[in-house]
Amino acid sequence: MTRNALRAACARASIALFGAALAAHAEAACNLYEHRDFLGASLTINDNQALAHLGSLNDRVSSIIVSPGCLLVAYADPQFAGAVTTFSAGKHALLPDGWDDEISSARCNCR
Repeated sequence: MTRNALRAACARASIALFGAALAAHAEAACNLYEHRDFLGASLTINDNQALAHLGSLNDRVSSIIVSPGCLLVAYADPQFAGAVTTFSAGKHALLPDGWDDEISSARCNCR
């Protein structure tokens, strides 16, 4: 392989990796669901966004999906007040004791 062909191949590989990283980050989010096992009404909080009040899902969240590279910080009261807990990346089909139907505001923090 010539030096120019090698440079071109490296450039294509770098562009492909960069595009894949952008696509993965573009999909980063925290999804909150009304019922256990990701059923019912849902709400998406995009990466590095916050909702001071969950609207119709206030005190009605029963399961959560957090994208890789993200962390959901959940609060018991609106305006990021009250008890607080975190949910790491992954699928949380059931919420821990004391948090089912108790979340009122949340932040989705992604890298």
